[in-house]
Amino acid sequence: MGLLESFYDKSPIFFQNLMVSISGYLRNRTRYGKVYYEHREFLEKFDKLTLNEKLKIQEDKFIDFINYAYENSSFYKELYRDIDINSIKQMSDIKKLPIVDKEMIRANINQVNTVERMGAVEGHTGGTTGKSLVVLMTPEDMMKRMAMLDHFKSRVGFEHLKMKRATFNGKHIVPPNQKKKNFWRYNAACKQMIYSSFHLTEANMKFYVENLNKFQPDAIDGFFMSMCDVAGYIERHNIKLTFNPVAIFPTSETLTDSGRELLERVFGCKVYDQYASSEGAPFVTECEKQVLHVELASGVFEQFEENSDEVLVTSFTTHGTPLIRYRIGDSMTFDSDNTRCMCGMDSPIVKAIQGRKLDFLYTSDGAKINGGNVANLFKNMPNALIRAQTIQDEMNEITILLEVDKKIYKPEYDEMLEDEFLHKFGKGTKINIKHVDEIPREQSGKFRMIKNNVNSQK
Repeated sequence: MGLLESFYDKSPIFFQNLMVSISGYLRNRTRYGKVYYEHREFLEKFDKLTLNEKLKIQEDKFIDFINYAYENSSFYKELYRDIDINSIKQMSDIKKLPIVDKEMIRANINQVNTVERMGAVEGHTGGTTGKSLVVLMTPEDMMKRMAMLDHFKSRVGFEHLKMKRATFNGKHIVPPNQKKKNFWRYNAACKQMIYSSFHLTEANMKFYVENLNKFQPDAIDGFFMSMCDVAGYIERHNIKLTFNPVAIFPTSETLTDSGRELLERVFGCKVYDQYASSEGAPFVTECEKQVLHVELASGVFEQFEENSDEVLVTSFTTHGTPLIRYRIGDSMTFDSDNTRCMCGMDSPIVKAIQGRKLDFLYTSDGAKINGGNVANLFKNMPNALIRAQTIQDEMNEITILLEVDKKIYKPEYDEMLEDEFLHKFGKGTKINIKHVDEIPREQSGKFRMIKNNVNSQK
């Protein structure tokens, strides 16, 4: 434990709030400078352009970025040694460039990086594989990313820094020996109440809801499953909310249809999905019609292979650690019909974001059931179910951990759930249902609905 963290843990809560706010003001300096406001203006104008005009700007940015990486990164200079970099003149030329993956970047990180850590903004990623990667962004990159994120939110009525937001994330804001039932801290720099995702137990949930009613946020953002936990508690206990947020913005975890419906039903507002990454991937955001759009000004998405949903990303906001044709490990389904969205924004449409490759379970014969379909198997369960996690260690066996409200949960619900799974996975799969007092979260504070250990053994 560092000296500052030790001092924080021993301080009274009002002083911890002050420390969180000071940290927020310092962070704002790397996020909301001149470049941020200039990029917000650019994005406002970019939205109004035709698709062809947007694609031309994207192409120009792509060529500039390739040249930047070639000139400033010894890794890419070596990787492209057999390529005439001057022949990269249009977007279709991207196929001339080799694909890179996380292990290549991690193993050669010092050669990939174009800037020193001092003065750069760090992005950390671990992902489901557990392999860590620290990428560097220039302050200008970070400001452009924040501008894109805030522009997306402003399209649906939320103005960051001007309106209040409640955030559920993995920050360690609650000292381990704290007795008081106060699981949130206030960041005055962003009008943001930060809620701990590590203390969302059934016993603590009422304190979260009481504080939300007191704080009255204009938007809620953060870990999708944490927000679903709170919404489920509110619905199970028929609690009246005294606020009506403009929108909900989930991050970090793949959305499920049932979770989206729950959040919209409980909080009385729309959920707007987004895709980015801690590595600095390009953005995909939902418009006011809740349709996913590729943000063409932020980078390029490609299919990894024909007939595959896995994507490659090239991000224009990764100058510190350039990511070009990077195999990020995520999957998306694109609209091949070039449908025009009712919102009027002219950009490619994404039909679905499937998320990480390990967000699936196997049937006994090797077929994959993705995370959205797994989540749907819990859709008809009564409100007595608090939380569920599926674990697969063998191809023909799935263990389901259930955290339930013991006062109202009935034994026949287990039979109902087992029947749902057997209909999807077949009788060749053994289903083990175990009731636990609490399903632990990951070290990041995220909750994993699926833990596929079969894939990691291959």
